[in-house]
This record gives sequence, structure tokens and C-alpha cells, in this order.
Amino acid sequence: MLSSLLEMTYTKDLSKSLNLGEQRWDELSTRYPDLCPAIEMQRRVVRRSVGLGFVIDQKLPVTFDLDSPAVAAKLERKIPILIDETISVDSNDITPFVLGFCEDLASGEAGSSAGRLGTILEQGQIHVGSLLAASLGRQQEAIQTKAHHVGVAPDLLWLVAELAAGPVANRLQQKLLAELGGKHETPDLPIWDWNQGFCAACGSWPTFCERILGQQEDSLLRCSFCGAAWANIPAECIYCDTTGTSPVKAASDPEQSSQYLELCRQCGGYLKCIDVKNPTPFELLAIEDLGTYQLDLGAVKQGYSRPQMRKFVPPPSTI
Repeated sequence: MLSSLLEMTYTKDLSKSLNLGEQRWDELSTRYPDLCPAIEMQRRVVRRSVGLGFVIDQKLPVTFDLDSPAVAAKLERKIPILIDETISVDSNDITPFVLGFCEDLASGEAGSSAGRLGTILEQGQIHVGSLLAASLGRQQEAIQTKAHHVGVAPDLLWLVAELAAGPVANRLQQKLLAELGGKHETPDLPIWDWNQGFCAACGSWPTFCERILGQQEDSLLRCSFCGAAWANIPAECIYCDTTGTSPVKAASDPEQSSQYLELCRQCGGYLKCIDVKNPTPFELLAIEDLGTYQLDLGAVKQGYSRPQMRKFVPPPSTI
């Protein structure tokens, strides 16, 4: 009975998120007609990701040998939780979704390359569990090396791994932080005492910063991979840790006053910032990222860019 009630609650929340997503896609299609192909692709991918999330919520397919005291100790040392850890992923229930993401991408610009990657994965030339474990640990070089070994585009293999591992990372970081207890029993709360620009859970950079209106205008950085939220760093660049100099704020679209950029003249990095009434659900983060693409264009035109993923440990063994 309890599992049925939980399933009903999740299904209700899932339906609400998808409805919000559909509304946002419709708004973006009207405002930016040139985005329609990207929106249609994202619709397929997000819907599949939501379905994967439901499967993961029935049973988290991860073995992660790190207890709460060890997690807390890593955070105190400013080391992301999932970095440099042995992670095992049971891919039996996830593999169909991985192949599905390849099909989705094959219907777009990735075309035959994504179709070929799906075949390689289906044939077992790449072990899906190891691929997802490497993605969770942000082992980009290992995934790139494997891609070269089997003759597929490294960026494509990384993307497919991220699409499948992202929902896993989201649930895993929620579980680990909730187990720490205290004020973090609610997964949506920002990670305490974390004053770094990269995510405390996985080490990724944020996709954007959210200013929560009506809550003393609190600002949260939102991880581009696992969706974790943590307090923004005031008057400092999140990428190069500059102190004493506030980042330059710039608007990219006069009609979108709720969206703006923070630009760092020292490292050339930029951060997208948006005003929201409530933190964006994990399932909808990609939609808001796409919906603020004008900010990306504005930053690039001014010569700014997002830095490469931060490296924390030496390159690992191959997948």
C-alpha cells in the first residue's frame, strides 16, 4: 500500500512537472521560432529522462561506499562527494533508456553517428554500467579515451552518458545529503557552508544562478549535471575565485529584465542569472537553460565563455 501511495504521489508530481515543461516549451516556440527544432528534440529527451527518473526512484541502481561522516569530511575539505570514489552502477534497467537517448539524438543533427553509437552500446562494446559510473565521477578523459577506442565522437558519448547518469546523480546526491540530517533533510535546500563555484556533490559548474524572489532575494547556483543547489558566492567570480572585485552585470535582452549575465574580466567566464518564484525542478533545468540561450549568445559575442570542467584527480583507468 505504501509503495502504491508513493507511486501515485510521484506520478502526480511528474505530471505537474511535464505540464510546466510543455507550457515553457510553448512559450519558447512562440518567442524564438528558430528554437523549434531544438525544442522538439529536447521534448523527446526530457520525457525519456523523466521516465528514467521514475525507474530510478523504485530502486537507486548505485553502490556507493561512503558513509555520512566521510561525506561530511569531504565537504569540509572542499572536495565534491562523487569525485575520486568507487561507484558501481547496475545498468540492467537503465540500458534501454541509454539506447533510447541514442535514438532520440539520431532523429536530429547527430543522425547516423548517434545511431552507430546505439549499435555499439547494444553490442556491448562499451559497458553501460562502467560508462555511467565514469559519468557520475565526472571522468571525462576516461570517456573520451573509450570513445576514440571504439571510433565514436567523444562529445556524443559524453552527452549520452550525461543524459542517462544525470537523473541517477540527482537522486544520489539527494540521498547522501539527506542522510547528513539536520537542516538538509529537505533536498531542495542549498548545501551548507559551501563557498565554491563548483557543485559540492559532483564538481560540475552551475548551469545558471537563480534569484528566488520573495525570499529576501536569495540566490542559488544550480548544478548543470545533478541539479544540486547551493548559495551563490557574492562579489566573486565562481570560476577563478577572484576576491575584492564584483563581476560585471550585463543584460542581454532588454525584453527579459529577469535574465542577465555576470561577466568576469579576469578569466573571461560568464554566469547566466535568472529571477524565479521557486527553485526550478531538476527535470526542467534543461528547459530553462535552453530558454536563456540569448544570454549565451550575448556572452559569446562579447568574448566570454564557460570554462572546461574542473579537474580534481589524475586521469583514471579506461572504461
